[in-house]
Amino acid sequence: MNARLKTAGIIGTGLIGGSIGLRARRAGMRVAGYDADAAALSYALEAGIIDVVLERDRIYEQSDIVVLAMPVREAITELEMLDPAALDRVRVVMDVASVKAPIVHAARGLSKFVATHPMAGNEGIGPAAADAALFEGKTWAYVEGADAQATRDAVDFIRVLSGVPLRVDAETHDATVALTSHVPQIFAWAFERRLRELPDPDAASLCGQVARDLLRVGQTHPPFWDGVLELNAAHVARELHALAEDLSRVTF
Repeated sequence: MNARLKTAGIIGTGLIGGSIGLRARRAGMRVAGYDADAAALSYALEAGIIDVVLERDRIYEQSDIVVLAMPVREAITELEMLDPAALDRVRVVMDVASVKAPIVHAARGLSKFVATHPMAGNEGIGPAAADAALFEGKTWAYVEGADAQATRDAVDFIRVLSGVPLRVDAETHDATVALTSHVPQIFAWAFERRLRELPDPDAASLCGQVARDLLRVGQTHPPFWDGVLELNAAHVARELHALAEDLSRVTF
């Protein structure tokens, strides 16, 4: 483990933040947590996801690395409000949002910030869905920050969490995940709705493996997706239109 990173502060103790906390504690790090949702924060403490609860400002004062594990619009607001002078103690601040260009734009002037995106998750919501093994062997994209040491520390932390670091360009990342992540999620919602509309009450029992996966993913709609799709709308729209054109040319 990177000797520079002994304490982690997690702002947002949901699925991703909770999973980070569990894995970091397993690696021997001290983990502090903050969440605007008092019930989620209490659960995270009782479940051993975090070691201690701290106020938001104290997270920055007492952590080597701070992870913004909140929905993308909240992360943007946090970054826009951050005073670089408040980061004297912190070695690196990173986010985990599914779009990167708007995040990088919001963080301009914060040299210790590194934008990241773990390509991992499940259909669960909140700290009860946290899984210490969530990132094992999974790609974890990162955009190189202004401070080379902060970037190295972020990459080291990704490895501590058993993720596989992948350097990306923010704009290219957003264009790519529109097809590889965002469109499949939209398709899963559409498939689940279509399945519910079928008159056959046994329709779900007649699903093959791919359909079962789509049904599982399509049955949840975590609130964070709304911000992700709004902020990546241009790329997502392009891919949806291209897919619709491909489907329109299918012949039998």
